[in-house]
Order: sequence, then structure tokens, then C-alpha cells
Amino acid sequence: MSALATYYQQLVDLPLARSACESIGLTKLTSYWPAIIMFSMLFQLLRLSSNTLSSLVFGAKFDSLTARQKYDWGIRVVSQVHAILVVILAVPIFFDKELTNDTVYGFSEYASRVYTIVCGYFLWDIFISISDVKKQGVGFVVHGVASFGVYILAFGPSLQYYGASFIMFEASTIFLNINWWLDKLGMTGSRLQLYNAVTLLSLYLVVRILFGTYMSYHLFEDLKAKGTHTPVAVYYFYRIANSSVLLLSYYWFYLLIAGAMRRFSSRKSDKKTM
Repeated sequence: MSALATYYQQLVDLPLARSACESIGLTKLTSYWPAIIMFSMLFQLLRLSSNTLSSLVFGAKFDSLTARQKYDWGIRVVSQVHAILVVILAVPIFFDKELTNDTVYGFSEYASRVYTIVCGYFLWDIFISISDVKKQGVGFVVHGVASFGVYILAFGPSLQYYGASFIMFEASTIFLNINWWLDKLGMTGSRLQLYNAVTLLSLYLVVRILFGTYMSYHLFEDLKAKGTHTPVAVYYFYRIANSSVLLLSYYWFYLLIAGAMRRFSSRKSDKKTM
């Protein structure tokens, strides 16, 4: 066993950590909490190094951005890496027999490893959103807290099967980030941005609005039918967190449509005046 693996196991075996996990009802979290912290730190390291990497790739176009834009760029680099990674990794969860046989309390080692990454990201996201709440707004803090709370409860174990469904929300994030980058690279209203916008809006509608609402309904139907061991407080946390994320998704979908209309209507106006 390597020194790193030995140190990790020592953290897992800490009596205080084990006792804390058990006291809050997250018995499976004991083996994963150090990795959650580690991933959160890695995401921050990626953000801090993203400006140097982006400058090398995009040169003068990136260097000419304001300090605020460079900061937001780094946030989106982290978001993009996380979104691509977890969307790909989440697909096998839908076919995991341990979870399909018990959609409420089933436990999967594979799913837990995926949710470790997700929790690490949303833990990082909470700190970023709080530190930048004046610019980003309270909505992002609510989204981060709700998402982290839902995925940390998966280590109960609880609703690991449904966790993959809501990871699919991140598929639209990939194209949302691309849309933002195209704006900053001077390609607002371009044909490429049009194609990306169509993909973004279509995917957002499918994965967040339609699929998200559909899976939310089935999640709570399953909890009603099989969730006899779910504490009342946890049940209502799921209700509040799920409703908050869905309402934010509906609102952000409206903003996306309004933004797309502004971009491309202004582009058409510019062409007419040329």
C-alpha cells in the first residue's frame, strides 16, 4: 500500500469522523469523506491554474479580458470539466442492478465514487457562490446547497439510483459554458453560437425541464411507497431541495430563451444596417 493510500485509510479510520458520519445517519460516508474534500481542493486548484492554461490556448483573446471575466472564465473551466466527467460516469448507474433492484435504499460502490466527485464539486461551488453572492445572486447559493445536500444524503444510503437522473442536468451545462465562451471570444451571434444555442435550449428543455420533472415525480412516488425508513426531516429536505432546483431551472430556462432572442435579434439588426 502506498503512503498516500495509507494516509487516506488513516483518515477514514479516524474515530471522530466515523462517529460524526454515523451520528448524522450517513453510515457509508465514512469511506468517502476524505475524497470529497480532496476533489473540492482539486477543483479549486484547477480554477487557480485555468488562467495560465487559457492564456496559452487562446492567447491575446483571453489576455484582453477584464479581471472579472478571467475569474468567471476559470469558474466555467471547473464547471465544464465536472459536467463532462460526471455525465459520462453517471450513465452506468442507470443499469446498476444493486440500484435498480432497490431504487430508494440500494447502495452501489460505483455510484458512491461518482457521487464523491459530485459532492466535491458542489462543496467547492457553495464556497465560490457565497464568496461571490453579490455578483451571482442568492439563487446560485441555494442551488449549490440543495445539490450538495441531496448528494451527500446518498451516502445514507438513500436514492442513489435517482442521483444519476439529476446528474444529467449537467449535460446542458456543457453547452451553456460554450455559449458564454463564444461571447467572450467575440463570436456573439455567429453561426457556431446559433448551433450551440439550439443544442443548449433543446437539451435544457429535455434533461432539466421534462426529464427532471418526470424523474422528480417518480422519486417522490417511490419515497411514498418504499421510503418507510426515511426520516420526515430528510423527506421534506428532499422536497424543498428538489422544488428549489426545479424552480430555478424553469426560471433559468426563461432567461436562456430571452438571452438567445436578444443575441440573434441584435445580430440581424446589425446586418441590416451594414
